Amino acid sequence: MPENTQRAQGEERQRLLMLEASSVNEHREAPSAEKLVDARKVLIAHVKEIAASGNAEAIIKMEKDFIQNDLDRYARADDKEMIGSLNAALLGVAAIKQQLELVDDPQKYQAIDRGYALPKNRKQGLPLDEARQSFASHRARLGNYVKYRLEETEKQLVRERSKALNIAEQDYIARQARTLGVERAGKRRGLRR
Repeated sequence: MPENTQRAQGEERQRLLMLEASSVNEHREAPSAEKLVDARKVLIAHVKEIAASGNAEAIIKMEKDFIQNDLDRYARADDKEMIGSLNAALLGVAAIKQQLELVDDPQKYQAIDRGYALPKNRKQGLPLDEARQSFASHRARLGNYVKYRLEETEKQLVRERSKALNIAEQDYIARQARTLGVERAGKRRGLRR
């Protein structure tokens, strides 16, 4: 490609990038953008409130609503990757919800515990069951969202959702330990694994 053509393309690209930057700044200063930031700040406060409850079921219900909202509002029919990721996230929160219904019942949860007997499927004496795997997977998904070109308040919202999931997981782990009689240090009371 001739040097003149490359130079012209470079100048045109710089002009277009400046136009985009100017448009982004205008968008950020528009009343609708300020309204969106305010709405996200209210959502952030709501997420923090739910997380402060420490209630895993409430946190998972909230996260399901966020995922469903993203699927309903932002996933385009031609964006199969995004739709697939959001559907996988919905399946993950469904798995967590199902395990939450079982984890407090020693008889039911003993069967799950036996299904994760190999050392690689356990951490500190507790099974890395579908709920634990789904917590980790979804937090990783949220971590990837933050890497995208999001507005700062949107990043804050995603970070708060991730923190809430961590709180829900800690509640779940404590319930696993209580149901299985495992001390948090990873030893079973009366038995060693």
